Amino acid sequence: MDSEENSQQHLKAVRENVFTPETFSPPWDSNPVDLLDFPLDFPYSLKEWNAIFETLISLLAHPENWVRDRAIDKLVYALKVEESQRSNCADYQPCPTDQRIKSIFAAITTQTLHTSNIFEVFCSKFKFLEKESLFHRLLLEWLNQLAASEDHDTLTQEAIVAAQLFLGAYDSTWQAVGTTLLELLDHTDLNLRACAAYQIGKFCSKAVSRKDKGWDWDDEKDGQDQQSIVGMPPINVLLSIIRTKELERPGVAGAFWSVIPKVGFDANEWLLNILENSPELEPDIPYFPCNLGFDAHERFSRDPNAVRRLIDAGRVDIAIAAATDESCKIDALEPLLIELGYDDDPEIVRLASWHLAYYYHYQHPRGAELEFIELISELSEIDLFLLFSEKKDTTSPYAVVIYPKETNQTFSRSIAQKWIDQIFPEAIRGKPREDLPFIASRWYQRGYVDYHLSTQNMESDSIDNVIIGYRSKLPWNPKQFL
Repeated sequence: MDSEENSQQHLKAVRENVFTPETFSPPWDSNPVDLLDFPLDFPYSLKEWNAIFETLISLLAHPENWVRDRAIDKLVYALKVEESQRSNCADYQPCPTDQRIKSIFAAITTQTLHTSNIFEVFCSKFKFLEKESLFHRLLLEWLNQLAASEDHDTLTQEAIVAAQLFLGAYDSTWQAVGTTLLELLDHTDLNLRACAAYQIGKFCSKAVSRKDKGWDWDDEKDGQDQQSIVGMPPINVLLSIIRTKELERPGVAGAFWSVIPKVGFDANEWLLNILENSPELEPDIPYFPCNLGFDAHERFSRDPNAVRRLIDAGRVDIAIAAATDESCKIDALEPLLIELGYDDDPEIVRLASWHLAYYYHYQHPRGAELEFIELISELSEIDLFLLFSEKKDTTSPYAVVIYPKETNQTFSRSIAQKWIDQIFPEAIRGKPREDLPFIASRWYQRGYVDYHLSTQNMESDSIDNVIIGYRSKLPWNPKQFL
């Protein structure tokens, strides 16, 4: 009996200490910035959580942008972790969520007096809280209170309404908000126009069946979506409206594009048409940074016709990004890269010349003239390209590319390794790094060796070329070892 009673008491003691750490306190005596790297996925006492939140909130006033941004990230994570903390110990019960988050809202409102963009940064990072969560509901309630209050000096009504749009306050039905959204496309405030376009795009997303999008079929959810878009114009009409508004005043199409499903219309043509005809570059918008240009460079990375049109339209910035996006040779892009290598902008010349040297076994004359590349062609078995970020002088190359002597040929792994060991010996490259996985690249203390193969078989003995990347301040030039 005594044994059974002792066992029950022991079990009770264990249960009372579930998820309660013995000792794991944050370093309060150190620099508050150090808390940004301190793990929060452990249980803490309420006293400790209070100190954690107070410290993170204090960092919202830090003069460095990166500190403020990381403090907001950490606050989002801390809210989630504290809310999910479970313990039978009274000291380890989390603070009520509404109480905790309101102190953050108050700090952000105050900090807008001193930091111009902190409100938008905060809303952007809190966007990813689950829409159905208590956090999201409290966030919208806070925005509603801000909109109804005149007790803030720096937040404009435009900024508040834009945040409401961005965070889903206008996500009810088209019949309720559609007219307002279309009217806001003509608003003088850029961010507000963009957020209205974004919400219109979300309605367009609902108009496309979940089945058509390739998502899991859900009759109830799809039915709710279809009810919410009653009265909405056809998607092709909204596509035309957004295009027209973008060409009038750039800034709405990127936000719209970021959320619409790319089905049921020629997405490539719609995007290209805007990039060709827009009178200005896409502006920097807090919630939607350059969606059109970024997506275009990935979307058209294997499309020479699109790259050609971008060049002809004067969008060389996107054309070069697209043409150099893939880490391989694409035959149809080679003449376009050569053309781009003669651009007036030295940076475009460098990018084109480097890519041609990396993957096309080609020395661009203009790149060589500006000393971005140097070809050593008098070796018996290989051609050697040296790539420089600036005039060579005594600087080390950023990268070196080894090709077999004959164009469009391969060489054996043993020949490749022989030349690697000769021009990039262990004394230069240092010891292998064991903290990184070996796939096609082998990293060393002062750089990496990347074997490029035409086959998916990483053990193949047929090597297309080898790229050596040098990452050290110590001087090195392969010509010293030839």
